[in-house]
This record gives sequence, structure tokens and C-alpha cells, in this order.
Amino acid sequence: DTSLTLFGVKMKTPAFCSAMSKPEFFSDEEMIDLVRGMGNAGSMMTLGVVDSELFQSAIDTGTPVVKMVKPYQDTNLIYKEVNEAERRGCVAVGTDIDHFYGTYRDGRPGRTENLAPKHSDELRQVIASTKLPFIIKGVLSVEDARKAVEMGAVAVVVSNHGWGAFDFGVPAVVALPKVAKAIGEQTTVLVDGLRTGNDVFKVLALGAEGAGFANAIVMAASAGGAEGVQQFIGFITAELERTMAICGCPRLAAIDRSLLVVSPEIKPWW
Repeated sequence: DTSLTLFGVKMKTPAFCSAMSKPEFFSDEEMIDLVRGMGNAGSMMTLGVVDSELFQSAIDTGTPVVKMVKPYQDTNLIYKEVNEAERRGCVAVGTDIDHFYGTYRDGRPGRTENLAPKHSDELRQVIASTKLPFIIKGVLSVEDARKAVEMGAVAVVVSNHGWGAFDFGVPAVVALPKVAKAIGEQTTVLVDGLRTGNDVFKVLALGAEGAGFANAIVMAASAGGAEGVQQFIGFITAELERTMAICGCPRLAAIDRSLLVVSPEIKPWW
């Protein structure tokens, strides 16, 4: 049984779509196909930067949608987008703290003119302003994880944003075990940057409850639209199911660290 409940939504799989803005090479229709495919697969979509019309179209597919809001310099804009997410019917909302200092691609920083660090008190007030579950994405340390819980976040995403903000940040899977150990009993721990169903099994064993994919979902949507996305999530889930069966795990809760064996040449990091 690979089902679970996240943010009040019953999902068929722990594999979800990580925060995604519309790719430049996608039309609006192609982006909506991607969102629809996630819903058809019994999963969840996380939206990044999209315009209002596309945002509403995504909601209208019936797919559960999480909205990830950028840490804008103008805090009023954060409130505006959080309120919009609540008004349009998102299941959760959040912000990505790894973009406090903008993006970083090909050795060049970007978006520094409209993104900026936020004080804990500012984020605490934003979190308190909404009835939606709030997610802090970009957590890579126990200290930040504990701050997120203290501010009122109901979930964290352990993520280095695909090295899109800091090109030698710690890999999410390396940071995950300590974060999960520190706050896993208090809040939901998610992780992203994965590629296979076996990756999902490993991160669940290390303490995550859900596993995010992005690039592979874009490729699936490019190749086959909504059906391609649904098939991809199906492949991921089928591989996870097979590994669970081999390891004697009838449900996700049965997956734990005792099932992981490390090569003698590699020092365990957990």
C-alpha cells in the first residue's frame, strides 16, 4: 500500500511534483496537461511562479495544488500571493528560503532585484495570516528545520533547489536524516530532487514522508502530455511497490532505516 495523506489529501503515492514554474518552452496548455497528469496519477502538484489565469486553470483541473511563494523583497506581495492561494482553493502554501539571495545559474546570480532574505518574525506573521498548512522549502540544516517548526510551519521540504541557488549546497539526501531525526515527530518532512522509485524508498527509510520530482516530470509531459505524466508517476510507484514487497513492507510506515545497508567503504552519514 503506497497511499498516504498529505495536507488533508489522500494520495495514491508519496511521489509528488516539486515546486514548478511554467517552463519557458511550455505553452499554457502543456503546463495544464502536466498538472492534470499529476491529478490523474493520484498525486499532488506544487506550483511556483505562474500568472493568475494559469493558476486558476491548474486549480480547475481538480488536481490538489500547493502554491510556493517566492521570498519577495516586498513582503506585501508575499501576503498577496498567500491570500490568493487560499482564495483559489490550494491545499497548502509555502515559501522557498533557498531563494533569499536570488537564483544562481551558470555562474551568475539572478532575480536579486526582487528577492530578499526575510526575518523569522516576518515569516511567522505570514504563516499566521493564513488558514492553509504552511511549508518551508529549502531546509538543509537542523537549525533551519527547528526554526521552521518554531515559526509554525506544518511541513518542510529538504531541498537544495537543484543547486539553483547555491552551486555547492549539500545534497538533500545527505541533509535529510538529521533533519528528519530532529523534527520528524513534530512536522511533516518532505524531500525533492529524486529520479527513481528506489530513490523514494531510500528517502522514506531516511525519514521523509513524501518525495518530489521535477525534471523527469517535465520530460514526461513533453513526451506524452497528461498521459505521459500519469505513466511516469505510475512507473515510479510500481518500482516503489516492488521494492517494498521485496523488503517485506506492506505499507509506507513499515519502511525504516534498518532496511538500508551501506558499503563498508562508505561512512554512513546518518
